[in-house]
This record gives sequence, C-alpha cells and structure tokens, in this order.
Amino acid sequence: MKLEQRKNSRLVFSLPVHYKVFNLDNLEKDIQDPTLNFKAVLQDLSMGGIQVVSTQAFQPGEVLELEIPIPGEKLVRTVAKVVWCRPDSRSNGAEFNSGIQFIPMYEEDLIKLNQYLKGRA
Repeated sequence: MKLEQRKNSRLVFSLPVHYKVFNLDNLEKDIQDPTLNFKAVLQDLSMGGIQVVSTQAFQPGEVLELEIPIPGEKLVRTVAKVVWCRPDSRSNGAEFNSGIQFIPMYEEDLIKLNQYLKGRA
C-alpha cells in the first residue's frame, strides 16, 4: 500500500470558490478579464493547493484563476494548476473532485492564507 505524502497539512471545510479556466489560445484576453463566472465548493485547503467539487470535469494541466474567501480575511485570488480530476462517487457522475495546486501567489495572499491555516491548526 502506498501512503500519501503531503508537503502541507490540509484543513477540511466547505466554502464556495469562484474560478475561470484560462484558454491558452486566448490567454492575453483571459488575463485581462477579471470576471470569474464559475463556482465550485472547496473541500480542503493547504498552503500548496485545494480540493474542490464542481460540475465541471477539469483536465490535468489546465490553468485556473481562483478566488477563495478566507474567513475573517479578504478574498485570496490566485492562479493554480489542475493536478487530478475524478468523478465524485456520491453524485452519479454529475460532480467531480479535483486536486488543484497553487502556482506561486502574491506574498500578501500567501501571508493571509498562512495565518488562517496556523490559526485553525
């Protein structure tokens, strides 16, 4: 049996997350547009990334822009990469669980996230 090796501890809770998927063929336009039209539900959070449940099946390697509400703080907005995606067994194929890894974020957002996680540990 292979044990999972995590670099960061994860905090399990549920929050709405807004996102958009970058279209690499139209990247310049996507970056300039601040609109995040899609919503997923955050399942767990760490300094390295998040797990979400969404109605969209992501492809590994896709790049997303995320807006994460940190309780007691302002929103954290970051870019992240989809690492894995699989159907949620409880939803009969209507929802998907995805592991999403943060691409380095702004230091201010990193500090907010770190302080929140330390306060909950």
